[in-house]
Amino acid sequence: MNPKGVTIWFTGLPCSGKTTLAKAVRDELEKRGYYVESLDGDVTRKYLSKGLGFSKEDRDENIRRVGFVCSLLTKAGAIVTAAFVSPYREIRREIREQIGDFVEVFVRCPVEVCIERDVKGMYKKALAGEIKNFTGISDPYEEPENPEVIVDTDKETIDESARKVIEKLEELRYIQEKRPHFLPIPAYLMEKLEKAAKKKGFDGADDLLLNCISKTAEEAGEDNIVDKEERRCIEEKLRNLGYL
Repeated sequence: MNPKGVTIWFTGLPCSGKTTLAKAVRDELEKRGYYVESLDGDVTRKYLSKGLGFSKEDRDENIRRVGFVCSLLTKAGAIVTAAFVSPYREIRREIREQIGDFVEVFVRCPVEVCIERDVKGMYKKALAGEIKNFTGISDPYEEPENPEVIVDTDKETIDESARKVIEKLEELRYIQEKRPHFLPIPAYLMEKLEKAAKKKGFDGADDLLLNCISKTAEEAGEDNIVDKEERRCIEEKLRNLGYL
């Protein structure tokens, strides 16, 4: 169910949470029935950009190759999640123009927090001079000037950050807004329910419906008896669906 393809580009410092966030967004999109392809640095460095180093020229070439793949997938109607440090504004601008349908997500996180999260010890090695041209330490990261979405992964949960991205995709009409299914009860049926409720001594159709749900649960076994809190939850769901 992909009416239009788009590349969602997650950029930020190493260990800022790009890949984790991209996965959360992908999972939500797939739950909704969308076709999603995912790309990240570890995969593309192994299969697409093998042999490239970490000079500015090589990094730009790596992102340029990734951008080309994203453009093909996007034109084919896929939603693409791409999680890359991609520290330089100019190459991000270049691939944005190439892809067209492009949503930039700035995964913002203080370098101190990124260092704390670094289970591989990359920052430690960079600080010791063992890794050259490491973004955030010995090489600059140029923050996006006008990203479509900014998330602060040191302050937000992954779900909160993912929700920001999903809401932006809905706003830009790349995906449909998720709405509860609305199934109204016809007037003639509501009249019958009201009469049945009055005949059986219930306050109204809503009370009758809730009783029927509770009764069904009771008949399913003691473990499924509806208590007051569960009844409240059922009532809330029925209200959201337009029954009450």
